[in-house]
Amino acid sequence: MKTLIQLCILFILPFSLISQHSIEGRVVDEEGKGLPFVNITINKGGRGGTTDLDGFYQLESSTPIKNLDFSYIGFEAQSLTGPNLEAKAKVVVLIETTTTLGEVTVLPGENPAHRMIENAVRNKEANDPEELDQFSYYSYSKFIVTLNLDSIDPDIDTVMLSDRIDSLKADQPDSIVKIDSSGFELHQYFSDKHLFFMETLTQRKFKRPRDNEEVIANRTSGFKNPMFAMLVTQLQSFSFYSDYIGISGGEYLNPISKGSTKRYYFVLEDSLFTETGDTIFTLSFRPRPNTGFKALQGVINIDSRDWAIVNVRATPASEESLPIEITQEYRRFGPHTWFPVSFEADIKLRMISFNKAVPRAIMRRRLMRIDLDPKFKFSDISHAELTIEEKDQAEVDSLLQAFRGDELDSLEANTYSFVDSISEAENFERSLNIFLTLSRGYIPIYYVNLDIGSVLNYNVYEGFRLGAAFETNERFHDRLKLGAFYAYGFKDKAHKYGGHINYELHKNLRWQVYARYKSDIFETSGFGMPGIEAQSIFQNNYRRISIEQWDYNQQIRLGMRIDPLPNVQLDFSTLHERLNTVGNYQFLDYSDSPEWFEFSEVAVGLRYAPAEEYAETPIGKIKLRQRYPVFSLLVSEGMNDYWEGDYNYTRALFQAEYKRLSRGYGETSIRLRAAAVWGDVPASKLFSPAANFRNSSDYWEATFYSVPDRQAFETMRFNEFLNDRMISLMWRQDFRSTFYKRPGFEPHLEMVHRVAFGTLAKPELHKNIGVKDLKHGYFESGLEFNRLYVSNLLGLGIGVYYRYGPNQLAEPLHNFAFKLSSKFSF
Repeated sequence: MKTLIQLCILFILPFSLISQHSIEGRVVDEEGKGLPFVNITINKGGRGGTTDLDGFYQLESSTPIKNLDFSYIGFEAQSLTGPNLEAKAKVVVLIETTTTLGEVTVLPGENPAHRMIENAVRNKEANDPEELDQFSYYSYSKFIVTLNLDSIDPDIDTVMLSDRIDSLKADQPDSIVKIDSSGFELHQYFSDKHLFFMETLTQRKFKRPRDNEEVIANRTSGFKNPMFAMLVTQLQSFSFYSDYIGISGGEYLNPISKGSTKRYYFVLEDSLFTETGDTIFTLSFRPRPNTGFKALQGVINIDSRDWAIVNVRATPASEESLPIEITQEYRRFGPHTWFPVSFEADIKLRMISFNKAVPRAIMRRRLMRIDLDPKFKFSDISHAELTIEEKDQAEVDSLLQAFRGDELDSLEANTYSFVDSISEAENFERSLNIFLTLSRGYIPIYYVNLDIGSVLNYNVYEGFRLGAAFETNERFHDRLKLGAFYAYGFKDKAHKYGGHINYELHKNLRWQVYARYKSDIFETSGFGMPGIEAQSIFQNNYRRISIEQWDYNQQIRLGMRIDPLPNVQLDFSTLHERLNTVGNYQFLDYSDSPEWFEFSEVAVGLRYAPAEEYAETPIGKIKLRQRYPVFSLLVSEGMNDYWEGDYNYTRALFQAEYKRLSRGYGETSIRLRAAAVWGDVPASKLFSPAANFRNSSDYWEATFYSVPDRQAFETMRFNEFLNDRMISLMWRQDFRSTFYKRPGFEPHLEMVHRVAFGTLAKPELHKNIGVKDLKHGYFESGLEFNRLYVSNLLGLGIGVYYRYGPNQLAEPLHNFAFKLSSKFSF
């Protein structure tokens, strides 16, 4: 037996010696920050490994390690050799070079990097983790806002005492050092703490088609509100495989996408052989000159076995107000099965400065307990993309301690204790709530919020409209909302007012009952329905300024709304309203047309947005991203024997919206509207297309004083057509800066086509109003050259539109509309 054991040891020993040589350390830049994904080769042989997200590495070799070569794009290569190699390799400092990714040398012949990129594109669906049928993981993240103290250099000056006093004491030096107090104090103040620190623990469950990430624990310095946790999940895309990569709210064309070699420069910078026999190719990428798309630049490592992404670091190629660099690291779990294991985002907060020191926000996130075949049911997964719940602080601390692994360092712990104490004294929580309220367009005033958009408005009928709209906030009651508004038009000299009561029965279902009253104006024959959010001029909706034909509307509405299913909203209501059409309009169904038309109806409204993403939070349901298509439907039944109504009718309105961002062609927008009414009703309940050309005898005045609207017929005169059945289709292609882009000049070319059809069964019932219908169709096309001049928020351009077909006007010039376009850039 002893001999057998000895033989076994002798047999195993050579295999154990194969990997007995190892070395470990960390690679950092000159500021001491760890450098991720640095290529390291052993003994000049092409084999080696890379650093992790924090710059640490651990390498093994079957032969003694005598030489290490470090290469990292943007930094000088470094080679270590000779005695004490292990000590030298503990901390390796790489020096940043002045060479940038922009300096590309184009050589004749085929670019070898293109073959690798094309292979990665062909295999992207197979390697994309979000193409798996199911998976689950936990993630732990830290989000830090900090100052680089080395950049705070207090001015130091030498003061000669003999110049300031009459005599010196014995052995007294003749100089003292004077330090700039502001820089010195700032350095001292932040030497033991960060500006901000947050920890977040989440669990994600994915089983197609359901996908939910739950914030299990969150602690934020200075705040108890867990809403900051949304930063972790929304800062960058989960994988680097979709055609567009989301970074800090922007959408950037992925260099790993079809046709990317025509839009990006790729350079094969390095290659590395792994112990498994694979090759990892290091490629840099940047957009080609004058390409009109939102692009990235950076470095990507691709594995030769599956042509999958091993790691990537990228930053927006154009100048951004918040420069951000992201990194992602993947690990192989099987053939064509790669999954992210760590993320990082580094943001320079350039809008803030402390003694010339710019703060940095750093988010580091690592995934753990990754399970690619989890055993859970659909019922175990919430319908929401993100779920945030408030939890007891003791439970939060326990969960974070269990997942963070190491203890908090002294700066992190001090940040919690210091900022929490300051927050309690200065009431940071209340300041946060004020900021969030302002971001929604309201000014908080004690127990009510003032709607900023209600204060001052303008249209050609009312003139300047001065007013105010208030609604109670959470300080008054977290479920009960009381609201009121008042406005006065200086041209029509009419008072408008109203109020409402909302009571919320369930936050995440957004289940509420309401009662509303208003005495206001509404566009005659306009297309209005619950579920279609009112747009402001900041959403490039300008036609309201030029509307001339209005109804005075006195309305009482009682109703209930609820979101019974994900992405579905229902509204049930009943109303009574009195409408008075401006002008001398007459409805001849009666021998004596009344001044006020009275309607009573019951209605059901539906909004369905199957791709929309939202979060369930302590303050209710919040939309994360607007996705398309979106469908809206309103069906109402008018009755003359109910609530003093005078008319029997059935009325239906439908709208479908679709938007899509495509590679190389910008954004496509389509909107379909259809409406019909069955029954004899006044013009107020009929339909006019969304026109946007003023009625004026002076053509040039009418066209130049009309601003283009994103969703309107620019050559159609207001109230030119009237229909009881109508359908319209609007198509817009925003090529953005695809065809032309120069620094500081990025015009957007947009092409529009619009068409409408409609009928009016009984035009003889309507007097003193246009009764022409659209049975022969209305056709319009146009070109817009937007953002020819761009300020910080607003881009100006020009638009040219032309109407053609059976409803073309006799005067050729009048079929054109020339307009100065205005497009907000946010």
